[in-house]
Amino acid sequence: MENNGIQVTPCVSVFFRGWLHSSGWPRVMTVNAARRRVRGLPVAVATGLALLTLNACGAPDGAEALAGDPEAAHAEATVAENAALRRVDFTLPDLDGQPRQLSEWDGDLVLLNFWATWCPPCKKEMPMFQERYEQHADRGFTIVAVAVDELDEARAFVDGFGIEFPVLIGQDDAIAVGREYGNRIGALPYTVIIDRDGFIRETHRGEVTEADLAEWLQRYL
Repeated sequence: MENNGIQVTPCVSVFFRGWLHSSGWPRVMTVNAARRRVRGLPVAVATGLALLTLNACGAPDGAEALAGDPEAAHAEATVAENAALRRVDFTLPDLDGQPRQLSEWDGDLVLLNFWATWCPPCKKEMPMFQERYEQHADRGFTIVAVAVDELDEARAFVDGFGIEFPVLIGQDDAIAVGREYGNRIGALPYTVIIDRDGFIRETHRGEVTEADLAEWLQRYL
């Protein structure tokens, strides 16, 4: 599905792990819509629910709408289409608590990925990212993954899957960084391609496929 030039691959995920949607819940929901739904549920059930989203899983407290917001859509499309936009530098801690700046990887082709362990399509991308990182790191290809997550959850996932590329972490700070890169609705996963000269070349909301990544590597690496 195309949304103002940004690819969106529909699927449903659950913010709180272990809760699957029933036929009475829509396949696409905003945070506010989810809150309205759970108000009518018994307290024991409502407290265990968060939100249902697209493949682009809405980030907690960062997504107000997945559709129908022309201003947000225009902001994303502007970033996606304007190759003259320079990357925005930022600082976030890594999983060891050390502050890292995006500018550390200036001169590389950078895939900047916003993700979370509670987002199924985000997790699905990671093994492919690791494979391509291993294949192309010596040619100046870097992946910087920004986890909108809890530290323990992110560390366990990274250790379990043998992720070797840089992983930074944050909550509100990470969501704010995503907005600087055009992700006005706080969707996850969200990926930005930054070329060796520091210019934003691609933005992509939703799961990155092997074909997507192969095309970007061929075009910009």
